[in-house]
Amino acid sequence: MKIYDKEIYQREQIMQTTIIIVVAFVIGFVIGYIANKFEKQDHINALEQNVYILQKQLNTI
Repeated sequence: MKIYDKEIYQREQIMQTTIIIVVAFVIGFVIGYIANKFEKQDHINALEQNVYILQKQLNTI
């Protein structure tokens, strides 16, 4: 019985480690995706502001 229990324990540890690694990867992926989305939105806002300024300058000419 000890060998059987030892095998079960080792498999549980391997499964637990695998699950932790997968969960950490998924959390990192989601955080990276959200951060990238905010960076792109900031860039879009800056470009829109530049377009607005240039249109304003053209209208005054």
